[in-house]
Parts: sequence; C-alpha cells; structure tokens
Amino acid sequence: MRRSFRLVLATLLVVAGVLAGARQVLYVKTQHAGFDVQPPGRVYPSDFGMPFDSLKIVSGVRTLDAWWIPAEAPDSGAVALFHGNAENTSDWLAAARLLHGHHLSVMLFDYSGYGRSTGEPSINIAIEDGVNALREFERLAPRGVPRTGVGLSLGAAVLMEANARYPGAVDRVALMEPFSSGRAAAVQLKLLPAWLAAWMPDALDNVRLARSLKVPLLVVHSRGDAKFPVAFAEEIQAASRAPSRLVVLDGFSHAAARKDPSDAYWGSIVAFATAPR
Repeated sequence: MRRSFRLVLATLLVVAGVLAGARQVLYVKTQHAGFDVQPPGRVYPSDFGMPFDSLKIVSGVRTLDAWWIPAEAPDSGAVALFHGNAENTSDWLAAARLLHGHHLSVMLFDYSGYGRSTGEPSINIAIEDGVNALREFERLAPRGVPRTGVGLSLGAAVLMEANARYPGAVDRVALMEPFSSGRAAAVQLKLLPAWLAAWMPDALDNVRLARSLKVPLLVVHSRGDAKFPVAFAEEIQAASRAPSRLVVLDGFSHAAARKDPSDAYWGSIVAFATAPR
C-alpha cells in the first residue's frame, strides 16, 4: 500500500513537472511571437525642427537608445512616451512635434532589441527597461511642471508595470489603445487559443495595475481600433481607484496617435498633460 502510494505520488510529481515545463516553454514562445522588433529609424528630432539630446540609458547589461526633446518656453510639462510594438523612436517624431508645439518636453526611448537599443526583448526585460527609462525621465523633467507617462498599446502596459515598480517619476498616466491584460491581448491577436490562455501567466495585467494606481489616469481608445475593443479600455478605467477618465473616439486606427497625430486624437491627452499639478 505504501509503495503504491509512493508510486502514485512520484507519477503525479513527474506529470506536474512536465506540465510546468511545457507551460514555461509555451509562455516563452508566445512572448517571442508577440515582440516585433524594429531596426533603427533614419529620422531624428532635428529633421522635425526640434533640438534634442541623445541619451544612453543603462538597463541591466543593456543600453537603451533615447532622445530628450526639451520644451520651448513657456514650459507646460514633460511627457515620457512608451511606444508600442513594431515601432521605434523615429516613428514617433511627428507626435513628439505635436506635443512640442504645446510646449511639452518629450522623452522617447527604444526597448531592448528595438532601434539602436541592445539586447533581446521579453516581458521582464521590457518592464526593466521601462523602470530605467522612468528613472532617467525623473532626472531630466524640470521640477514643478506636470510629468506624464504616455503609452500606446504594448507601451501602455509597460508603462503601467514600470510605474508600479518605480512610483513617483510621473504624477499622471495616459494610456492609448490599451489591452486589458497580456493574456487577453494574446487571445485577441490569435497568439493563443482562448482555451489555452487560462493556463498561462497573466502578465501585463492593466486592469490589476489600475486598481493600485496612485496617480490620475486617462484612457483614450477609438472605436476604429481594429486590434483591441473599447471594452478593454472600459475595464481598465472602471478598475481605477484613483481619479480617472475614459475618452472614446471614433474613426481612428490603432496607431493613429503616431501615424497621423492630430489635436483631434491628442487633445484630451495634451489637456491632461498640461493641467496644473
């Protein structure tokens, strides 16, 4: 009897180990499929008429390529931009020019493996990159002006995670076209079937992070977003216990914030980022 019990227990432990290993392998493969790294862009802030400083941000053993674009007087605030997947800093220069035109300083950076940043991306590495970017932003942003973290899609989730681990660098957070969680995004993008997703760790959970957010939150989402439904944004805003607002727009694509930046899309974010502290 005792020998049979030990055999059953040993078998269960082996099965559990195999399942845990398979789960980890699948999780890593899903991450790899989810990150679409981009080569360096060939456009610089100076090509858009903006003075800038080139930065090298240390993030673990990696180095992140970044730009600091100071505001023209009067200085209305500072924005740290967390770009989305399949993008690089050059892709965001038209949006940076729009913000610069509203007298906002802007910091742009590339995650590990993107642009000229070294290393390879993963969820944990991207979050570490976000923390170190916020640390640099805190050093650069002028004292006394509003400091806003702004993220699109994947960047929204990295921003939320980084802010949770390094609070105080920003005094408000704006999310554009966010997903409710990494698991929900993987299902929505067909990286995982729904029946298998429940078995995976739910990283980049914006709904959970919104519950513990200590600073004001703005969520902007367009009904024209073909990647993620407005319901994701609604879940995030509803979970927030800090002052929050949801702005639902019509007619804008998922990446309209950078592809075709306009005051029609950015207006609420600019007002949020320039409001007095």
